Amino acid sequence: MNKLNNKEGVKPSTAKKLLSALVVTTSFMTMSAQAADNTENYKALSKQLTIMNSIFKSSFQAQDNKALRSAKVDSLYLANQGVVFTVTTTNSYFLNSHGYSFVMPDIVAPIAPVPPVGGDVDIEFFSDDEEIIIRMESEHEEHIENYRDLHEQQRELAYELRDIARENKDLTYQLRNVEKAEQAKLKAEQKALVKQKKELEKVKVRLEKKSKEMKVKKQQQQQKRLKQRTEQYALLSTSLIDTLCSYGNSLKALPNDEHISLIIKSAGKQSERKGYNDQVYVFNKKDILACSSDKISSEKLISKANKYQF
Repeated sequence: MNKLNNKEGVKPSTAKKLLSALVVTTSFMTMSAQAADNTENYKALSKQLTIMNSIFKSSFQAQDNKALRSAKVDSLYLANQGVVFTVTTTNSYFLNSHGYSFVMPDIVAPIAPVPPVGGDVDIEFFSDDEEIIIRMESEHEEHIENYRDLHEQQRELAYELRDIARENKDLTYQLRNVEKAEQAKLKAEQKALVKQKKELEKVKVRLEKKSKEMKVKKQQQQQKRLKQRTEQYALLSTSLIDTLCSYGNSLKALPNDEHISLIIKSAGKQSERKGYNDQVYVFNKKDILACSSDKISSEKLISKANKYQF
C-alpha cells in the first residue's frame, strides 16, 4: 500500500516536513506582504494627517478670533480604531494651573488666617496677548490686597469690641463694690464705652456690607469668565467640526469602518481631580464622508457623534 502511494520513494515523514515548511513559507510571505501594505498605508495616512493639521490651522487663522488663532492640533493614528486629533490652546496650562480665588468672610472673625490662593479661574480665556495676561494678574493682586485690607480692619474691629466687652464687664463688677461717690464716675465711663461700642457696631455693619459687595462682585466676575470660556470653547468645537465636515474626506487612507476623534483639552466642566475635563467627540468616518458630500449637515454630524468628557 505504501509503495503504491509513494511512487517517488519519499518517506511520509519527509513529505509532512516539506508540506509544513511550505505552509510556513507561504504564511511568512503573506504576513510580509500585509506588513508592507500596512507600512505604505501608514505613510499615506501620516501625510494626510499632516495636511489635515495644516487645514485646521489655516481655518483657525482665517477666523477673526484670537481664541481660535491660539489653538494647536496634534494627530495620532490608533491601528484598527482610527484617527485622534488633540486640540490645545496656548494658555490651557495657565488656565488649569493658576486659578485665582479667595473667600470673603460674611461675618467678622476675631483672628483668622488669610486663605491660600487657588481654585476658580479668573483670567481672560484663550488670550495669548501678554499685556492682557499681565492686566489680569494685576487685577487679581488688587483683589487680594483689597481683601487683606478689609480682613485687617475686621480683625482690628473684633479686637476693639472684645476689649470693650471686657472693660464693660470690669466696670459692672466695680460698680457692685465701690462707694456711691465713685459710682457716678464709673457709670460715666460705662456710658462712654456703650457709645463707643455703638459706633464700632456701625463700622462693623459697613465692613460686612463691603465684604458682601466684594463677594458679589467676585462671583459676577467669575460667572462672566465662565460664560466667556464656555462660549469660546463652543466656538472652537464648531470650527473644528465644520472643518472636519468640509475636509474630512481627504483622509482617504483611513479605513471607512474606523473613527475620527476630537479631544479638546480643558473644554469640559470643572473637575475635582483636575482643573477641567477634556471634551471628546468620536465620529464614524462614514458620517464624516456623508457630511463632506452634503448628505448630512454639520449639526447632524454632531448629533451622531459619541460625546463625553474625561
